[in-house]
Amino acid sequence: MKNKMLKTLTVILSVFLVVYAGYQAWTLFYNPYKTEIAVDYSVNEAIHVDGIAVRTETVIEDQYDGSVSYIHEDAARVNRNKPVAYAHTSSDTVTKMIKAAELEKEIKLLEEAANGISQLYGSSEFINDQIGNSVMNYSDAIAGGDYGEFLNIKDELLLSINKKTSITGEPNKFDERITLLKAEYDELQNEINADEAKTVASPKTGYFISSVDGFENIITKETLFEKNVSEIEEIINQELVFSEQKIGKIADNFKWYYVISVSPEDAERFTVGRNVTVNFDGINDSQKLEIYEKIEDDTSENIIIVLLSRTFTAELASLRQISADIVFSTISGLRISSDSVRFNENQQMGVFILDRGSVDFRTIDIVYTGSGYNIVKWNQNSKTALQLFDEVLIGGNDLYVGKIID
Repeated sequence: MKNKMLKTLTVILSVFLVVYAGYQAWTLFYNPYKTEIAVDYSVNEAIHVDGIAVRTETVIEDQYDGSVSYIHEDAARVNRNKPVAYAHTSSDTVTKMIKAAELEKEIKLLEEAANGISQLYGSSEFINDQIGNSVMNYSDAIAGGDYGEFLNIKDELLLSINKKTSITGEPNKFDERITLLKAEYDELQNEINADEAKTVASPKTGYFISSVDGFENIITKETLFEKNVSEIEEIINQELVFSEQKIGKIADNFKWYYVISVSPEDAERFTVGRNVTVNFDGINDSQKLEIYEKIEDDTSENIIIVLLSRTFTAELASLRQISADIVFSTISGLRISSDSVRFNENQQMGVFILDRGSVDFRTIDIVYTGSGYNIVKWNQNSKTALQLFDEVLIGGNDLYVGKIID
Protein backbone atom coordinates (compact mmCIF):
# COMPACT_ATOMS: atom_id res chain seq x y z
CA MET A 1 0.00 0.00 0.00
CA LYS A 2 2.82 2.38 0.91
CA ASN A 3 4.66 1.53 -2.28
CA LYS A 4 1.56 2.26 -4.35
CA MET A 5 1.03 5.61 -2.61
CA LEU A 6 4.69 6.46 -3.04
CA LYS A 7 4.51 5.75 -6.76
CA THR A 8 1.38 7.90 -7.06
CA LEU A 9 3.04 10.82 -5.28
CA THR A 10 6.11 10.44 -7.49
CA VAL A 11 3.99 10.64 -10.65
CA ILE A 12 2.10 13.70 -9.37
CA LEU A 13 5.37 15.41 -8.39
CA SER A 14 6.89 14.64 -11.81
CA VAL A 15 3.87 16.06 -13.64
CA PHE A 16 4.02 19.15 -11.46
CA LEU A 17 7.70 19.66 -12.21
CA VAL A 18 7.14 19.28 -15.97
CA VAL A 19 4.21 21.73 -15.91
CA TYR A 20 6.16 24.20 -13.78
CA ALA A 21 9.23 24.02 -16.01
CA GLY A 22 7.06 24.50 -19.09
CA TYR A 23 5.37 27.53 -17.55
CA GLN A 24 8.70 29.09 -16.66
CA ALA A 25 9.96 28.55 -20.23
CA TRP A 26 6.75 30.03 -21.66
CA THR A 27 7.01 33.15 -19.51
CA LEU A 28 10.69 33.47 -20.38
CA PHE A 29 10.47 33.11 -24.18
CA TYR A 30 6.88 33.98 -25.14
CA ASN A 31 6.19 37.63 -25.82
CA PRO A 32 2.54 38.34 -26.78
CA TYR A 33 3.50 41.82 -27.95
CA LYS A 34 4.92 41.94 -31.43
CA THR A 35 6.49 45.15 -32.66
CA GLU A 36 7.81 46.70 -35.86
CA ILE A 37 9.80 49.82 -36.64
CA ALA A 38 8.09 52.61 -38.59
CA VAL A 39 10.26 53.15 -41.66
CA ASP A 40 10.32 55.64 -44.52
CA TYR A 41 8.63 54.05 -47.54
CA SER A 42 7.47 55.01 -51.03
CA VAL A 43 5.13 53.37 -53.53
CA ASN A 44 4.37 54.27 -57.13
CA GLU A 45 0.87 54.57 -58.54
CA ALA A 46 1.60 53.03 -61.93
CA ILE A 47 0.37 50.75 -64.69
CA HIS A 48 2.41 48.36 -66.82
CA VAL A 49 1.95 48.74 -70.58
CA ASP A 50 3.24 47.48 -73.92
CA GLY A 51 3.90 49.94 -76.72
CA ILE A 52 6.05 51.07 -79.61
CA ALA A 53 8.42 53.93 -80.30
CA VAL A 54 7.26 55.97 -83.31
CA ARG A 55 9.72 58.15 -85.20
CA THR A 56 9.89 59.55 -88.73
CA GLU A 57 12.90 57.75 -90.23
CA THR A 58 14.70 57.52 -93.55
CA VAL A 59 16.49 54.25 -94.24
CA ILE A 60 20.03 54.51 -95.62
CA GLU A 61 19.68 52.55 -98.85
CA ASP A 62 23.32 51.49 -99.09
CA GLN A 63 23.77 47.78 -98.39
CA TYR A 64 26.81 45.67 -97.59
CA ASP A 65 27.83 42.01 -97.85
CA GLY A 66 30.92 42.12 -95.66
CA SER A 67 30.98 44.14 -92.45
CA VAL A 68 30.27 47.71 -91.43
CA SER A 69 31.99 50.09 -89.03
CA TYR A 70 30.19 53.16 -87.74
CA ILE A 71 31.59 56.64 -87.38
CA HIS A 72 28.84 57.75 -84.99
CA GLU A 73 27.03 56.20 -82.06
CA ASP A 74 23.27 55.84 -82.11
CA ALA A 75 21.41 59.13 -81.45
CA ALA A 76 24.31 61.24 -82.75
CA ARG A 77 23.29 64.20 -84.90
CA VAL A 78 24.61 63.92 -88.48
CA ASN A 79 24.57 66.23 -91.49
CA ARG A 80 23.37 65.47 -95.00
CA ASN A 81 26.01 63.93 -97.30
CA LYS A 82 28.45 63.52 -94.40
CA PRO A 83 29.99 60.07 -93.69
CA VAL A 84 28.21 57.91 -91.13
CA ALA A 85 29.79 54.49 -91.75
CA TYR A 86 32.24 52.42 -93.77
CA ALA A 87 31.16 49.26 -95.60
CA HIS A 88 34.01 46.73 -95.72
CA THR A 89 34.31 43.90 -98.24
CA SER A 90 35.61 41.44 -95.64
CA SER A 91 33.24 40.08 -92.99
CA ASP A 92 35.91 40.10 -90.25
CA THR A 93 37.37 43.57 -90.76
CA VAL A 94 35.24 45.14 -88.04
CA THR A 95 36.23 42.34 -85.65
CA LYS A 96 39.88 43.13 -86.41
CA MET A 97 39.24 46.84 -85.80
CA ILE A 98 37.74 46.09 -82.38
CA LYS A 99 40.69 43.86 -81.51
CA ALA A 100 43.17 46.52 -82.68
CA ALA A 101 41.48 49.15 -80.48
CA GLU A 102 41.75 46.81 -77.48
CA LEU A 103 45.43 46.19 -78.17
CA GLU A 104 46.11 49.91 -78.50
CA LYS A 105 44.49 50.55 -75.12
CA GLU A 106 46.46 47.76 -73.44
CA ILE A 107 49.72 49.04 -74.94
CA LYS A 108 49.07 52.52 -73.53
CA LEU A 109 48.30 51.08 -70.08
CA LEU A 110 51.49 49.03 -70.05
CA GLU A 111 53.59 51.97 -71.27
CA GLU A 112 52.18 54.16 -68.50
CA ALA A 113 52.90 51.47 -65.92
CA ALA A 114 56.41 50.94 -67.29
CA ASN A 115 57.13 54.66 -66.80
CA GLY A 116 56.63 54.06 -63.08
CA ILE A 117 60.11 52.60 -62.96
CA SER A 118 61.51 56.13 -63.34
CA GLN A 119 58.48 58.14 -62.20
CA LEU A 120 57.08 57.76 -58.68
CA TYR A 121 53.35 57.07 -58.49
CA GLY A 122 53.28 57.64 -54.76
CA SER A 123 53.38 55.34 -51.78
CA SER A 124 52.60 51.66 -51.89
CA GLU A 125 49.64 52.34 -49.58
CA PHE A 126 48.21 54.82 -52.09
CA ILE A 127 48.41 52.25 -54.90
CA ASN A 128 46.84 49.64 -52.60
CA ASP A 129 43.92 51.99 -52.02
CA GLN A 130 43.54 52.43 -55.78
CA ILE A 131 43.49 48.67 -56.28
CA GLY A 132 40.95 48.23 -53.47
CA ASN A 133 38.66 50.91 -54.89
CA SER A 134 38.94 49.44 -58.38
CA VAL A 135 38.02 45.97 -57.09
CA MET A 136 34.92 47.34 -55.33
CA ASN A 137 33.87 49.34 -58.40
CA TYR A 138 34.52 46.26 -60.54
CA SER A 139 32.14 44.24 -58.36
CA ASP A 140 29.47 46.96 -58.45
CA ALA A 141 29.66 47.18 -62.25
CA ILE A 142 29.22 43.41 -62.59
CA ALA A 143 26.25 43.42 -60.20
CA GLY A 144 24.67 46.36 -62.03
CA GLY A 145 25.17 44.85 -65.48
CA ASP A 146 26.92 48.02 -66.68
CA TYR A 147 29.17 46.56 -69.38
CA GLY A 148 30.68 49.89 -70.45
CA GLU A 149 31.66 50.81 -66.90
CA PHE A 150 32.88 47.25 -66.35
CA LEU A 151 35.44 47.64 -69.18
CA ASN A 152 36.63 51.04 -67.91
CA ILE A 153 37.17 49.74 -64.38
CA LYS A 154 38.98 46.67 -65.73
CA ASP A 155 41.52 48.98 -67.36
CA GLU A 156 41.89 51.03 -64.17
CA LEU A 157 42.47 47.85 -62.14
CA LEU A 158 45.05 46.56 -64.61
CA LEU A 159 46.92 49.86 -64.53
CA SER A 160 46.95 49.97 -60.71
CA ILE A 161 48.27 46.41 -60.47
CA ASN A 162 51.00 47.18 -63.00
CA LYS A 163 51.94 50.34 -61.05
CA LYS A 164 52.16 48.25 -57.91
CA THR A 165 54.53 45.89 -59.69
CA SER A 166 56.73 48.80 -60.77
CA ILE A 167 57.12 50.60 -57.46
CA THR A 168 57.69 47.43 -55.42
CA GLY A 169 60.59 46.45 -57.66
CA GLU A 170 59.05 43.10 -58.59
CA PRO A 171 60.31 41.61 -61.89
CA ASN A 172 58.15 42.63 -64.84
CA LYS A 173 58.12 41.98 -68.54
CA PHE A 174 56.44 45.19 -69.65
CA ASP A 175 58.87 45.88 -72.50
CA GLU A 176 58.61 42.33 -73.80
CA ARG A 177 54.83 42.37 -73.60
CA ILE A 178 54.60 45.81 -75.27
CA THR A 179 56.78 44.61 -78.15
CA LEU A 180 54.57 41.55 -78.72
CA LEU A 181 51.37 43.62 -78.60
CA LYS A 182 52.72 46.24 -81.00
CA ALA A 183 53.66 43.54 -83.50
CA GLU A 184 50.16 42.08 -83.32
CA TYR A 185 48.63 45.57 -83.59
CA ASP A 186 50.70 46.45 -86.68
CA GLU A 187 49.71 43.20 -88.36
CA LEU A 188 46.02 43.87 -87.75
CA GLN A 189 46.34 47.43 -89.04
CA ASN A 190 47.93 46.21 -92.25
CA GLU A 191 45.06 43.77 -92.80
CA ILE A 192 42.48 46.46 -92.03
CA ASN A 193 44.11 48.94 -94.42
CA ALA A 194 44.24 46.31 -97.17
CA ASP A 195 40.43 45.95 -97.07
CA GLU A 196 38.88 48.58 -99.31
CA ALA A 197 36.04 50.34 -97.50
CA LYS A 198 33.16 52.19 -99.09
CA THR A 199 32.19 55.44 -97.39
CA VAL A 200 28.48 55.67 -96.62
CA ALA A 201 26.98 59.14 -96.34
CA SER A 202 23.83 60.30 -94.60
CA PRO A 203 20.94 60.99 -97.01
CA LYS A 204 19.67 63.83 -94.81
CA THR A 205 20.35 65.81 -91.69
CA GLY A 206 19.04 64.14 -88.57
CA TYR A 207 19.87 61.60 -85.88
CA PHE A 208 21.65 58.37 -86.71
CA ILE A 209 20.31 54.91 -85.70
CA SER A 210 22.19 51.77 -86.69
CA SER A 211 19.29 49.27 -86.60
CA VAL A 212 16.60 48.79 -89.25
CA ASP A 213 13.58 46.83 -87.97
CA GLY A 214 10.97 47.06 -90.71
CA PHE A 215 8.75 49.63 -88.98
CA GLU A 216 10.33 52.59 -90.77
CA ASN A 217 7.79 52.57 -93.62
CA ILE A 218 4.88 51.17 -91.60
CA ILE A 219 4.29 54.07 -89.25
CA THR A 220 5.71 57.56 -88.74
CA LYS A 221 4.90 60.51 -86.50
CA GLU A 222 2.73 61.90 -89.31
CA THR A 223 0.89 58.74 -90.43
CA LEU A 224 0.19 57.75 -86.82
CA PHE A 225 -2.71 60.20 -86.62
CA GLU A 226 -4.16 58.99 -89.93
CA LYS A 227 -4.79 55.50 -88.54
CA ASN A 228 -7.67 54.23 -86.42
CA VAL A 229 -7.30 52.55 -83.04
CA SER A 230 -7.55 49.01 -84.38
CA GLU A 231 -4.84 49.63 -86.99
CA ILE A 232 -2.49 51.11 -84.39
CA GLU A 233 -3.08 48.17 -82.03
CA GLU A 234 -2.23 45.79 -84.86
CA ILE A 235 1.04 47.64 -85.50
CA ILE A 236 1.91 47.60 -81.77
CA ASN A 237 1.66 43.80 -81.83
CA GLN A 238 3.38 43.34 -85.20
CA GLU A 239 6.61 41.36 -85.33
CA LEU A 240 9.88 43.16 -85.89
CA VAL A 241 11.87 42.12 -88.98
CA PHE A 242 15.47 43.31 -88.74
CA SER A 243 17.52 43.83 -91.88
CA GLU A 244 21.11 42.68 -91.47
CA GLN A 245 22.26 44.19 -94.79
CA LYS A 246 21.06 47.74 -94.12
CA ILE A 247 23.54 50.30 -92.81
CA GLY A 248 21.01 52.12 -90.65
CA LYS A 249 18.59 55.03 -90.76
CA ILE A 250 18.21 58.71 -89.96
CA ALA A 251 15.52 60.02 -87.61
CA ASP A 252 14.26 63.45 -88.62
CA ASN A 253 14.09 64.84 -85.09
CA PHE A 254 15.09 64.17 -81.49
CA LYS A 255 11.37 64.19 -80.57
CA TRP A 256 9.55 60.86 -80.77
CA TYR A 257 6.34 59.20 -79.57
CA TYR A 258 5.73 56.28 -77.25
CA VAL A 259 2.36 54.81 -78.28
CA ILE A 260 0.29 52.47 -76.09
CA SER A 261 -3.22 51.00 -75.99
CA VAL A 262 -5.07 51.07 -72.66
CA SER A 263 -8.54 50.33 -71.31
CA PRO A 264 -11.06 53.17 -70.93
CA GLU A 265 -10.63 52.94 -67.15
CA ASP A 266 -6.87 53.41 -67.36
CA ALA A 267 -7.26 56.07 -70.04
CA GLU A 268 -9.04 58.33 -67.52
CA ARG A 269 -5.74 58.69 -65.68
CA PHE A 270 -4.07 60.21 -68.73
CA THR A 271 -4.64 63.97 -68.95
CA VAL A 272 -3.37 65.59 -72.13
CA GLY A 273 -0.56 68.04 -71.37
CA ARG A 274 0.44 66.36 -68.14
CA ASN A 275 3.91 64.86 -67.65
CA VAL A 276 4.37 61.32 -66.37
CA THR A 277 7.39 59.25 -65.42
CA VAL A 278 8.08 56.30 -67.70
CA ASN A 279 10.34 53.42 -66.68
CA PHE A 280 11.19 51.46 -69.81
CA ASP A 281 12.09 47.81 -69.30
CA GLY A 282 15.85 47.31 -69.42
CA ILE A 283 16.71 51.02 -69.13
CA ASN A 284 17.94 52.26 -65.76
CA ASP A 285 17.09 55.96 -66.05
CA SER A 286 13.47 57.10 -65.73
CA GLN A 287 12.12 59.31 -68.52
CA LYS A 288 9.73 62.26 -68.37
CA LEU A 289 7.17 62.08 -71.18
CA GLU A 290 4.26 64.39 -71.97
CA ILE A 291 0.78 62.97 -72.55
CA TYR A 292 0.42 64.34 -76.06
CA GLU A 293 -2.88 63.01 -77.40
CA LYS A 294 -5.63 60.40 -77.05
CA ILE A 295 -7.01 58.52 -80.05
CA GLU A 296 -10.35 56.74 -79.73
CA ASP A 297 -13.02 55.48 -82.10
CA ASP A 298 -15.47 52.61 -82.54
CA THR A 299 -12.92 50.19 -84.05
CA SER A 300 -11.74 49.10 -80.60
CA GLU A 301 -12.91 49.32 -77.01
CA ASN A 302 -9.42 50.50 -76.01
CA ILE A 303 -7.94 53.97 -76.32
CA ILE A 304 -4.59 54.88 -77.85
CA ILE A 305 -2.37 57.12 -75.71
CA VAL A 306 0.42 59.05 -77.45
CA LEU A 307 3.25 60.19 -75.18
CA LEU A 308 5.85 62.67 -76.41
CA SER A 309 9.54 62.36 -75.53
CA ARG A 310 12.02 65.18 -75.96
CA THR A 311 14.99 63.04 -74.92
CA PHE A 312 17.06 61.07 -77.41
CA THR A 313 19.94 58.88 -76.24
CA ALA A 314 21.67 55.81 -77.67
CA GLU A 315 19.54 53.57 -75.44
CA LEU A 316 16.29 55.28 -76.42
CA ALA A 317 17.20 55.30 -80.11
CA SER A 318 17.34 51.51 -80.10
CA LEU A 319 13.79 51.17 -78.75
CA ARG A 320 10.88 49.96 -80.89
CA GLN A 321 8.58 47.46 -79.21
CA ILE A 322 9.06 48.03 -75.50
CA SER A 323 7.17 47.54 -72.24
CA ALA A 324 7.18 50.16 -69.51
CA ASP A 325 5.73 51.27 -66.20
CA ILE A 326 3.80 54.53 -66.43
CA VAL A 327 4.12 56.26 -63.05
CA PHE A 328 1.40 58.81 -62.26
CA SER A 329 2.47 59.67 -58.74
CA THR A 330 4.73 58.57 -55.91
CA ILE A 331 3.31 58.30 -52.39
CA SER A 332 5.76 58.51 -49.50
CA GLY A 333 5.41 58.26 -45.75
CA LEU A 334 5.89 55.81 -42.87
CA ARG A 335 5.06 52.16 -43.42
CA ILE A 336 3.18 50.23 -40.72
CA SER A 337 1.32 46.94 -40.57
CA SER A 338 -2.45 47.06 -41.13
CA ASP A 339 -2.90 45.08 -37.89
CA SER A 340 -1.29 47.86 -35.85
CA VAL A 341 -4.06 50.43 -36.49
CA ARG A 342 -6.12 51.26 -33.36
CA PHE A 343 -8.48 53.93 -32.02
CA ASN A 344 -8.08 55.68 -28.68
CA GLU A 345 -10.83 56.77 -26.28
CA ASN A 346 -11.39 59.91 -28.37
CA GLN A 347 -11.85 57.79 -31.52
CA GLN A 348 -8.61 59.10 -32.99
CA MET A 349 -6.94 56.71 -35.42
CA GLY A 350 -3.41 55.77 -34.44
CA VAL A 351 -1.06 53.11 -33.17
CA PHE A 352 0.36 52.07 -29.83
CA ILE A 353 4.12 52.40 -29.60
CA LEU A 354 6.64 51.12 -27.12
CA ASP A 355 8.69 53.97 -25.67
CA ARG A 356 11.40 52.86 -23.22
CA GLY A 357 9.26 49.98 -21.96
CA SER A 358 6.09 52.05 -21.62
CA VAL A 359 3.09 52.05 -23.99
CA ASP A 360 2.12 55.33 -25.64
CA PHE A 361 -0.32 56.32 -28.40
CA ARG A 362 0.54 58.10 -31.66
CA THR A 363 -1.99 59.43 -34.15
CA ILE A 364 -1.76 58.53 -37.85
CA ASP A 365 -3.16 59.78 -41.17
CA ILE A 366 -3.31 56.96 -43.75
CA VAL A 367 -2.40 58.11 -47.28
CA TYR A 368 -2.11 54.71 -48.97
CA THR A 369 -3.31 51.16 -48.26
CA GLY A 370 -1.38 48.20 -49.65
CA SER A 371 -1.53 44.46 -49.13
CA GLY A 372 -1.17 44.04 -45.36
CA TYR A 373 0.32 47.47 -44.80
CA ASN A 374 -0.47 51.18 -44.75
CA ILE A 375 1.57 54.24 -45.58
CA VAL A 376 0.84 57.09 -43.16
CA LYS A 377 1.74 60.75 -43.39
CA TRP A 378 4.99 61.66 -41.66
CA ASN A 379 4.18 64.82 -39.72
CA GLN A 380 7.59 65.73 -38.35
CA ASN A 381 6.31 68.83 -36.52
CA SER A 382 3.76 66.96 -34.40
CA LYS A 383 4.73 65.48 -31.04
CA THR A 384 1.57 63.35 -30.94
CA ALA A 385 1.92 61.85 -34.43
CA LEU A 386 3.87 58.73 -35.40
CA GLN A 387 7.53 59.42 -36.15
CA LEU A 388 10.29 57.66 -38.06
CA PHE A 389 11.79 54.68 -36.17
CA ASP A 390 9.01 54.54 -33.57
CA GLU A 391 8.52 50.96 -32.30
CA VAL A 392 4.93 50.12 -33.21
CA LEU A 393 2.98 47.43 -31.35
CA ILE A 394 1.22 44.98 -33.67
CA GLY A 395 -0.15 42.30 -31.38
CA GLY A 396 -1.30 42.09 -27.79
CA ASN A 397 -4.45 42.79 -25.82
CA ASP A 398 -5.34 45.18 -23.04
CA LEU A 399 -3.05 47.92 -24.31
CA TYR A 400 -3.31 51.36 -22.80
CA VAL A 401 -1.14 54.44 -22.40
CA GLY A 402 1.30 54.01 -19.55
CA LYS A 403 1.27 50.20 -19.49
CA ILE A 404 4.69 48.75 -18.68
CA ILE A 405 5.92 45.96 -20.93
CA ASP A 406 9.13 44.19 -20.05
